[in-house]
Amino acid sequence: MIQLYEVSKTYRTRGQSVVALAPLSGRVEPGEFVMVTGRSGAGKSTLLALMGGLTRPDEGTVSVMGQDLWSLSDAERARFRARHIGFVFQFTSLIPTLTVLENLLLPASFLPPGEGGDRQRAMELLERVGLAEHIHRYPWQLSGGQQKRVAVARALLNRPEVLLADEPTADLDEETEREVVSLFQEENRAGTTVVMVTHSTELVPLAHRHLVLSGGRVSHAR
Repeated sequence: MIQLYEVSKTYRTRGQSVVALAPLSGRVEPGEFVMVTGRSGAGKSTLLALMGGLTRPDEGTVSVMGQDLWSLSDAERARFRARHIGFVFQFTSLIPTLTVLENLLLPASFLPPGEGGDRQRAMELLERVGLAEHIHRYPWQLSGGQQKRVAVARALLNRPEVLLADEPTADLDEETEREVVSLFQEENRAGTTVVMVTHSTELVPLAHRHLVLSGGRVSHAR
């Protein structure tokens, strides 16, 4: 489902170079649930951004579903992401001037009519995350945990084959954390490939595989 070959990424700021990922190769199989852990700065977010075609690697190739992401034009890559990849970012990135429902339907606007999720799908997802009664509210009227649940539902709107989640349960209470991870497990059982970054070691046993990043390298895998 996801193939990385000798992928590396270095960021340059203020005349300094910071290696986010050293040359790394690996793959995620269809239907896997992979947890990624590691200290801050270990390269976890960069790894997800590379897998999703949001960040261009300095070297190497990234393929999703057999498609080399960086052989596509910007427009083609954006359409590919909209069709096949769902993202949950560390920060919810909800648009403050749009209602909950409008934020949720946003991914469908990147696809031709009929190809993305619709209002019925949006309502089903909001019901599953316990926010169906908040569809007309704005992000600033929601708690942080509620905003994160909207972001999770938004990532699933177009029924992606791949779900990439960067700290999706950060700052959530234990009950909401369980609900979010349970939703991911449900989608995974239905066939969605999930790669999730987390600081919560208690969640690791719920995954099929566990990767630990350290200094931009995989230091441990199970």
